[in-house]
Amino acid sequence: MHPLTVKHVCEIVDGTICGDVMSAAIVDGCVIDSRHVQQGDVFIALPGKRTHGVEFCAAALRDGAEVVIVDASEADACRTPHIRVADAEIALARLGCQNRQTTDALVTAVTGSVGKTTARRMISAMLESVHTGIQSPRNFNNHLGVPISLLELQAGDEFAVIEIGSSAPGEVEMLASIARPEFAVVTNISPAHLDGFKSLKAVQQEKRAIIASLAEDGVAFLNADDPLVAEMEKSAPGRVVTFGTGKTAEVRATGIRVSDDALTLTVDDDEYTVRACGRHNVSNVLAAIAIGLEVGIAPEQINAGLATYEPEPGRCCPLQIGGWTVVDDTYNASPASVSAAIRTAEEFTHCRHRVLVLNDMLDLGEQAADLHYGMGAALASSKLDHIAVTGDFSSHVVDGFLACGGSQNRISCFTSLSLLTAMLGCLLCDDDLVLVKGSRATRMEQVVESLRQLACEDVAARRAA
Repeated sequence: MHPLTVKHVCEIVDGTICGDVMSAAIVDGCVIDSRHVQQGDVFIALPGKRTHGVEFCAAALRDGAEVVIVDASEADACRTPHIRVADAEIALARLGCQNRQTTDALVTAVTGSVGKTTARRMISAMLESVHTGIQSPRNFNNHLGVPISLLELQAGDEFAVIEIGSSAPGEVEMLASIARPEFAVVTNISPAHLDGFKSLKAVQQEKRAIIASLAEDGVAFLNADDPLVAEMEKSAPGRVVTFGTGKTAEVRATGIRVSDDALTLTVDDDEYTVRACGRHNVSNVLAAIAIGLEVGIAPEQINAGLATYEPEPGRCCPLQIGGWTVVDDTYNASPASVSAAIRTAEEFTHCRHRVLVLNDMLDLGEQAADLHYGMGAALASSKLDHIAVTGDFSSHVVDGFLACGGSQNRISCFTSLSLLTAMLGCLLCDDDLVLVKGSRATRMEQVVESLRQLACEDVAARRAA
């Protein structure tokens, strides 16, 4: 965060100083979690799942915060000097936007139904080969995460790659107004958050807002392989750069080679390699290459940056656990990402059997049952040797699988996650590939941890024998 006086902070958030606040003090950081307070921070008290941040204002000041910002609705509960604002979340957004306007860094916004985090990490890794900058921490892509990410910008930063998500209409437009990107990337449009959007067209309209937010000198980077993304070109106020595998793409991948843990592709006779699992990541690699070429980074430097890419935990991460190769893809699940996971498992070559462990795809609204049935149908014709399913919609997956010719002995349905994990030790063999997938709320990372435990127990048993 660029340094500001407390008085200037008060002006930006349209607040009122209450009590003995040091108006001339300098703040150079902003946090919403009192446990992360450092000297010189401003602490914004927001509601949490169990308690309100106002309860930690005194602790924040004691730990080095120069000032705390408190929502007017909670001001009576604050026993320390503070800045009172009408809405603390809006205050955070204003500070993030102000910090973004203060910087000369090139701001790139990344949105899409799936792939946002991977694309963001690849773009940042590529840019870091030449430039200094920041990216959104983890999946900080909502009304709190975007301003917090922007507040990480400091003097000397040359770029910021900001992830922008949405679960309801209007969020992308609002977040774009805070981030004010000069570059915008749309990865794809697919069924996700249908509780909020109801249809793919509504999802497309929401993501389109990031393109419409660009100034005339901004650049939109669009996935030409996705028709709903390609249609957004007419919404762009300025220039458009397309990427993909088709002949119409300006940045086009040819000669694609997929191994168990890497992708290699060629763009304009230059070969690029990235340690990423799955063919679906080709579009994410291309987005990074397209931006690199746009800002004048040489292909060899782009390649050097991509070589430093590491996947976010839980996002198609191959792990060696005991005798199994386990692909941890537990962060989230949607029809598009599960389809990508199936293709990823099918393309693994060094394995005995390919096993998919699948829990529910959530937030699909009224289409949830049909989409799970359709996923079962897709699994029936897949090259997977076995599918283990659980969750509220698992019966729909099984119905679709069997109705489309899937063999009964290729699929197992478990009534609970605990029963599934208990049976995995009997189901799996050495050298098997296990891909674990499910929506965030299903907590499928527990399966990965159970596999670690099973592997440890197996090693202990062999030693004892």
